[in-house]
Amino acid sequence: MTSVPEFVAARLRAWGVDRAFGTLGPDVDPLIAALNGGRRAPEFVPVRHEESAALMACAHAKLTGRAGCCLAPSGPGALRLISGLYDAALDRQPVVAIIGEEPTSPRAGDRRRAVSTADLFAHVSEYSERVTDPALLSDALDRVLRASLAARGAATLIVSRPVLDAKVPSEPRGEEATASPLHVHPPLRPLDEHVQHAADVLNDGRRAAVVVGPDAAGAAGRITEVAERLGAGVAKTPAGRDVLPDDLPFMTGVAAHFGSATAASLIRECDTLLLIGAHDFDVGLVSVSGEVRQVVTVDLDAGACPVDEKTAAVRVTGDVALTMETLLPRLRHRADRRWRHAVEQAVEEWRADGQVKARRFFGMAISPRSVVAELSARLPDHAIVVTDTGSALDWWSRHLHLRDGMRAILSRRLGTPGAAVPYAVAARLAFPERPVIALVGDGALQAGGMNELITVRRHLERIAALPPLIFCVLNNEDLSRLTWLRRQEAGDPRIPTTGEVPAVSYAQYAEVLGLPAVRSVRPGDVALAWTQALAAEGPVLLEFMVDGDTPPDWADTEDGPLAGQGLRHAIDTSSWRRRVTTSVSRRLGSG
Repeated sequence: MTSVPEFVAARLRAWGVDRAFGTLGPDVDPLIAALNGGRRAPEFVPVRHEESAALMACAHAKLTGRAGCCLAPSGPGALRLISGLYDAALDRQPVVAIIGEEPTSPRAGDRRRAVSTADLFAHVSEYSERVTDPALLSDALDRVLRASLAARGAATLIVSRPVLDAKVPSEPRGEEATASPLHVHPPLRPLDEHVQHAADVLNDGRRAAVVVGPDAAGAAGRITEVAERLGAGVAKTPAGRDVLPDDLPFMTGVAAHFGSATAASLIRECDTLLLIGAHDFDVGLVSVSGEVRQVVTVDLDAGACPVDEKTAAVRVTGDVALTMETLLPRLRHRADRRWRHAVEQAVEEWRADGQVKARRFFGMAISPRSVVAELSARLPDHAIVVTDTGSALDWWSRHLHLRDGMRAILSRRLGTPGAAVPYAVAARLAFPERPVIALVGDGALQAGGMNELITVRRHLERIAALPPLIFCVLNNEDLSRLTWLRRQEAGDPRIPTTGEVPAVSYAQYAEVLGLPAVRSVRPGDVALAWTQALAAEGPVLLEFMVDGDTPPDWADTEDGPLAGQGLRHAIDTSSWRRRVTTSVSRRLGSG
């Protein structure tokens, strides 16, 4: 008879799970042994921390479209797994967590309420089930996987150690044993009246804006045609950065509070807004004052796009690609192209300003803008670029220009500090043939990323001859994002450091682990460091000592609390800001 762990491993493989991330522990040891046991089993990847296991599973799901899997023993391991599962839950990614459970009995007279493992995971899971009988395991595992994939979120299976020690009471035979549980469902067709309503609204507008999110992947060609027909400008949500390339003349950049000023102007000045698969869209970008906007949302999930029902003109629920194909013939070609021309001119000026900013530095400090700009100019085809939260996200949003076929991911809704290193590890294992680059701030790296560099070292022999896996550390010895937020609140960019990060040589740390590393301290060395790292094989850590006083764009506006101070950041941008902000608003508002 087949043991329960062997059955679980084979069933996970049948559901398309090819890798499980987790930590060791008595509660899950039998399952780990089975995962390492043969061709029918997914690969088990041991990591340093349970949160990292869940983050890796989430990144795997984001990049592959298949269910991610993580596992942990009960107790502290399960608690630490929960924080990472929220990343999957909030970013709508299918991740299955398998939790071991050692049967315990509360001590006599203990007044504390015993909280079960199932209770702990109830809030983060779309579905959670606890199995104490081997006969019930097969159906429970299928329900958990089906719920995770259908609801696109986290789901949890809790298995007691006695179940893992048991044999499967009965096994399917013949065709039932080999049939895949994965069923290809036909794409959900939108209702025709909803598509027509959307077309009528879009045709009536004069200044259209399109925002694409991660659920628009696979519909890029149709979306470009829609934007051309409407004469619209286009922006992308942070999680949808790789849906469309950045070299389109009407691509205004990332639509987020830390994103592109041109994208913000596009959304603020449009009269018709089309949100496509954009469940992570920041509704705060839609100003409540001024002209009333007509909003159309397209998504597979009726409630995905977070726009108030009073604001949305129509919601179209259906497969995004199929909906775009159905919508396109109903849209009229807009003859008046003034709006589109204004958008393209604004994009051209915004990009030119970014190039100017990236070339500037003060003293001998490296500009963090130049680090990402120099990477962007050298990105290999099919590269995967991961960013962490904090200031790395600012430069990833502003200066990274993606081409067709490239991927970019981040921990979007939860914004987990230290997620970039686990994400990059998952990317490397999922796509061994593609270059992987992670942009990490020093604060985020200390938040947990340094631990998972040990995981990289563990797999060094396996990945040493593969395309580069680069961990780019922006070291300014400060929690730069928090510092600039506090500077804005204080109205004074000269306040002392408010987010100090302990000084560490990350290059030396990597070398102690046996990983190649380079530490760059001179602005003139940035391009060469990238050229050499991208031409190499295997993992490498690039540490750039960057200027923490370089303001992100969102902290560098003319009408913000830092305006009029006559400081370095104002000298950088004030003349452009007076010229472009006024001209963009005038152009985008006059169509």
